[in-house]
Amino acid sequence: MRRLVTPALALAALVALPALTACSATAPDADASASPAATIDDIVITNSDTLAPALELPAGAEFAAEAAKVVWDGDGQRLQEGQPLLLDIYGESLTGGTPVINTYDGLPRSFLMTEDMVGEAMYAALHDLRVGARVLVVAPHSDESGEDSIAMVVDVLPVTTTGTELEPDPGLPTVTRDATGEPSIDLGERTDAPADLTVATLIEGRGPQVREDSYLTVNYTAVYWADGSDGEAEWSRGDVFESSWPLEKAPFQFQLGQGRVIRGWEEGLLDQTAGSQVLMVVPTSYGYATKGTLVFVVDILDVWNPEV
Repeated sequence: MRRLVTPALALAALVALPALTACSATAPDADASASPAATIDDIVITNSDTLAPALELPAGAEFAAEAAKVVWDGDGQRLQEGQPLLLDIYGESLTGGTPVINTYDGLPRSFLMTEDMVGEAMYAALHDLRVGARVLVVAPHSDESGEDSIAMVVDVLPVTTTGTELEPDPGLPTVTRDATGEPSIDLGERTDAPADLTVATLIEGRGPQVREDSYLTVNYTAVYWADGSDGEAEWSRGDVFESSWPLEKAPFQFQLGQGRVIRGWEEGLLDQTAGSQVLMVVPTSYGYATKGTLVFVVDILDVWNPEV
């Protein structure tokens, strides 16, 4: 997980939100041409030609302190202390008005709902909000930092599936979810593994469809179908092979068609939609030759298609 950041030199070069610093009082005979003070309410959020919002910033105004305000609340689950956060962020320089971060036209960022991770002002604004909320943040930098002050629009995305639950196939493993959405996989009584890739949509989302070159953000859990060994480790049927769900990990992000994931994922996730939960029984020919058949449950949290 990352701390919420304000990019200074490039989109990939990120530094933590600044702490508030003391400022010397302005002398009574200060230059009358000094830039006027502004507040966060002077910033207007508008639409753009892309997925990202746009900002109208007050010309020549200066912002003296970090601030955040709620633009709207969401209608999803209420945010809890310490929980994972998935955020879309668009930010502009308060001095030049140039974009300095934009995850809307790309992949969202992962954080934890803690003051240390997202900063005091952001944490206070998000407290008691729900998934789907939008907040506006102003992060002025001190002159000594050499970095731009920025204004950011931040949208809180779901970290669990959000679609319609479908009738499960009785011949496949069953999946249950705890209060956080983390799945558990019950392999049942069946011991003969399917010879081919088997895919079942457990929850059907309403977001963008996965295409051959889509960028995805997912959470997943995988378990072994049968007892086995690869010469280095032994496992029992139902043991967890891999999972992205522990808090110390972030959701997995990748692009289809680039050879970064196994064949079972390349084919099994194609044409699925954001917000879906997908069960895949992956034999060795579609997965890992030394691991035997694996059962994956994949929550598709976000899909970005470059041409859109």
